[in-house]
This record gives sequence, structure tokens and C-alpha cells, in this order.
Amino acid sequence: MKKQLLSFLLISIFSRSIAQVYSVEQSKSDLYFLRHILEEAHPGLYWYTPKDSMDRAFEKALKQLDRPMNEKELFFRWASLIANIHCGHTYLMNSEAFDAQKDANSWFPFHCQVINKQLFVRILGKNCSDTTLVRGTEILRINDRPVSEFIQTARNYCQADGYNQTFKDYFLSLYRLEETVNDLYNIKAPYRMLVKSPEGDVRESIVFTQSRTEVSNTTSKPSKAEKKQQAKAALEKLRNFKVLSEAPHTLLMTCNGFGYEDYKKFHKSVFRILQQQKIKNLIIDLRNNPGGDTGSSDDILRYVLTQSIPNFRTCDAPVNQLSFTAHIAPAPKDHLFNPKELKQLPNGQYRRMTDGIEIIKPYKKAHFNEQIYVLTSGFTFSAGAILASLLKAHTNAILIGQETGGGEAGCSGGLTSKVILPQTKMIVNFPHFRIETNTPAPNVGRGVQPHYPVVYTAKDLASGRDIEMEKAIELILTKSTK
Repeated sequence: MKKQLLSFLLISIFSRSIAQVYSVEQSKSDLYFLRHILEEAHPGLYWYTPKDSMDRAFEKALKQLDRPMNEKELFFRWASLIANIHCGHTYLMNSEAFDAQKDANSWFPFHCQVINKQLFVRILGKNCSDTTLVRGTEILRINDRPVSEFIQTARNYCQADGYNQTFKDYFLSLYRLEETVNDLYNIKAPYRMLVKSPEGDVRESIVFTQSRTEVSNTTSKPSKAEKKQQAKAALEKLRNFKVLSEAPHTLLMTCNGFGYEDYKKFHKSVFRILQQQKIKNLIIDLRNNPGGDTGSSDDILRYVLTQSIPNFRTCDAPVNQLSFTAHIAPAPKDHLFNPKELKQLPNGQYRRMTDGIEIIKPYKKAHFNEQIYVLTSGFTFSAGAILASLLKAHTNAILIGQETGGGEAGCSGGLTSKVILPQTKMIVNFPHFRIETNTPAPNVGRGVQPHYPVVYTAKDLASGRDIEMEKAIELILTKSTK
């Protein structure tokens, strides 16, 4: 009875929160707060957008608050406002109460992939009503509206470093496109979709997530050994390596994020094998690397650089104290903005002295002097893009894939906080440092450009081709025959 009462109370709280309409005064209060924190402490507020343009954007957003609004309405207005900053680390999220009320009908029953103005099925969900939606199926229309309309609209609410579009494609694919369809257009499952198979056949499909009977889990909790095995599998998925049979003297190292704490041990084992087996070709796969600890990426560079270099030119914040600390969500101590780690510069900025600018000195042991290939995508972001940028600038690396989602010349990041707006409780992801990467490439607001660009078609997706890897192997085989 107590559990039922608790469930009822939670549902009631969330329902009231979602149905809540905020007065003009409440909405303006949050917008003033948002503008205040950005103008006070954002390290790259005017990096790509001049101050007068941002001022006009704020004033336009303020004039739109001419009546009471709910969270949905405010979210899309302010997400568009924040997108004007052109910072991939700065974005708006719904309140926890809003997200808690979402169910299976709020999401597509498949993982999707956006390529320019097209939408494809990437992985079909286990409970999708139409099991014939194979990988590579293109979604042409949803409830009589062209998908290109949804994509173009959703782009306006997506953040990116500078003028990059590949990161927007990935962010749309993750959830922003579905948020736009469901929350802005108020279209929920079942979806009436016009779809095209990889072979070109066009038909209509009714798509939704089928409910299924849950089987009660009577098994005991995982043992210590099972937990250890699960942790090992998760770590292996995050970073792994193998010597390839498809190309001579070639090793593939995959880094799906720089969040592995054993990076020194892992990298040491990789580069020892490169040395022991006299490997001539190293492929570094960063396609699913959204970033993380630059200590990990710096450590890779120590094995391949020919001379010492700084990783960044700047890692600076405009302030050393935050007036909105009380509104920052709890986080581990080493993930909090810490004034004790900062040193004031003559220009008035504050440089981060911990986990900031590092002089990367090459290792003498197990140093790799042969050919490097780097696989990139729009999801290569933050520390992943920084590594791609430094490898391109300071080694013989050949890049294959898409333009990286993270900026080649740098980004606002280094450390981010979740700032909760006082009235609506929506959340702003807020970066604290302006990082300028040590690259001679001019800052044109783009990601790292590959030497060999890759574009996928519906048939490529359907067949599961790995075009980037195919190209790397082709280049290695061509080189080995010369």
C-alpha cells in the first residue's frame, strides 16, 4: 500500500510539473538568469557571434515571453537562443521532471542516423512493430510531413562548435530530432511513416514500440566475479586493440572515449606490441570518441610525437569566482570549478593550472615512428577532436572519415557544469574554459578535415560496410606493394 501511495505521489508531482504553466514573470526571471551566467562566465560567448548579435538574440527571446508558457514552449525558444553561441559544450536540457514522464511513445523504436537531410534506420529496436525496417531503410515522411522539414527545424535547436554540421547530425541522431518530432510538433507513436528500402521500394508503415509482458526476475544479484567480468567487458568496449589480418604489419587501436583510468597501462601494452612485432601501420579509431580526459589523449601523443609541444595555447576562464554556484548540480569534487586551480594572467583571464596546458614530451621507450591513420566522424568531439587536430598538425597521420564534430582550433570546454534554472529547473550544460588547440590551422569554425572524406549511402548502411576501415586498408596495401 505504501509503495502504491508513493508511486501515486510521484506521478502526481511529475504530472503537475509537466502541466505547469510558467507566468511571464517566472519565464523572464529564468531568461535574465540565463543571460547573466553566460555574460558573467562563459569563456566563448562572443567567439563566433559578436556581442551586438547576441544582445539582439536575448532581446528577441525576451519579447517572445508575452504570455504564460509551459516548459515545451520555453525549451525550444531558449535552445535556439543558446545555439547562437556556436559552442558544442553549451546546450539546454529539459528538467528532470519533464524527462521522467517520457515513455516508449516519446521515442522512435529504432536507432536512427541523420545524413545531411536524410534519415535512416541504423539499428532496429527489439520491440519495433515493423520488423522489416532493416538497417539502411530511409524514412521519407512522418505523419505526412517530409523528414527533411523535421531535420531542418531540429538543426536550429542543436549546438555545435563554430559552423560545424557533422556534430549536429550526430546530436540529431541521438535524440534532438525525436524531441523535435514529439515535443515541438506533438507527434507521438504510432507514427505513420513513408519508408524506402535500401533497394528503392517505397511503402507506408505504422511504427510504434510494442508492449511486451515483463518476466519477473527471480535470479539473485550478480556475484563479485560476474560484476568484475561485466566491468572488464565495459572497459574492453571503451578501449581495445588488435593486430589486423587484412593488412600487413597493421594494428588497430580503438578509443571510444577517453574515460578509461588505466590509460597509461593500456597505451604501454599497445605500443610495446607495436615495437615487439615491428608493426608499420597504426590505425587509431576515434569515430565514437566524444571526448573525456585529455590526460589520456596526451599520453597517446607521447608515443608518436618527434618533439615536445604544448597541447593548448590557452585554457582560460574569464572569471575566478562564480556568482551562481548555488545553482550548479552536485558533481564529484574534481568535476567542480575550483578557483584554487586558477592563476590570473596579465590580460585579466584566469588560466587553469591543473589539467590545463601541458608540455607533451615524447617517450623514449616504445616510441612509434611509422605511419599513423586516424578514423574520424562527426561524433569525434572535445578531447577526441583535440587529439585528431594535434595528430594532423604534428605527426604524419592520415585522416579518413568525416569532419570531426569538435573544432580543429579549439573549443569552450575543459570542465563543464550542469546549471539549473531557478524557476523551470531546466538545465544548462555550461563550459568554463576557452581551449585553443596548438595547431597552425586558422580558426574558421570547422572541425578537423579528413584527407580522405567518407560519405555513406543507404546501401552502405544496409550492408554494414566500414568504408573508413576499407580506405585505410586500401592505402596500406597500396603502400606495401610499392
